[in-house]
Amino acid sequence: MTYRALMFDIDGTLTNSQPAYARVMRIVLAEYGKSFTDADAQTTFPMAAEQAMAHLGIAADQFDHFQARYEAVMADHFSDITLYDGMTTVFEQLPADLKVGIVTSQRRNEIEAGMRDYPIMDRMNVVIGADDTDKIKPDPLPLLTALEKVGVHPSEALFVGDSLSDEQTAAAAGVDFGLAVWGMDPNADHQQTTYRLATPLAILDVL
Repeated sequence: MTYRALMFDIDGTLTNSQPAYARVMRIVLAEYGKSFTDADAQTTFPMAAEQAMAHLGIAADQFDHFQARYEAVMADHFSDITLYDGMTTVFEQLPADLKVGIVTSQRRNEIEAGMRDYPIMDRMNVVIGADDTDKIKPDPLPLLTALEKVGVHPSEALFVGDSLSDEQTAAAAGVDFGLAVWGMDPNADHQQTTYRLATPLAILDVL
């Protein structure tokens, strides 16, 4: 299969951000008198902010305050987040005519703050975050919006992600899915995967 577009999730796919996420969530949730276990981190990591907060029992009228505190604390931990090994090499070797982008449940300000120092961002043709569409993953709208913006049909695209939500998004959009095994939850039951990618460099083998 020759793909004309390659779309990525961020957390657990491009960046190894779960340790920083867990650290920050423990700090912020402690302010609410709540604990945050390793199991909570595994469950909520792939979720959009509002979904994670609801799952953790944060009242809806506290969402804005919680998100603001999370972003403020995370600002001190961006240095703890790194690209996965091999990802820079992947981007250096992508075909020049391939449309590349990001489809994430992060908000725009999180994307800009967390990813701005990575040269791979210069290669992105499109970036769709949680506040760019009316619906978020696993609804297909964010992925379909990204592909529409780069003028590529879903049948000619590959979406690489680490979560069941990413897999469901790709399936609903009619897009092939590459499972980022390096960042996936080992307990997740993936059933709609086109490729199981053991390392970032495996992406180059399917293009």
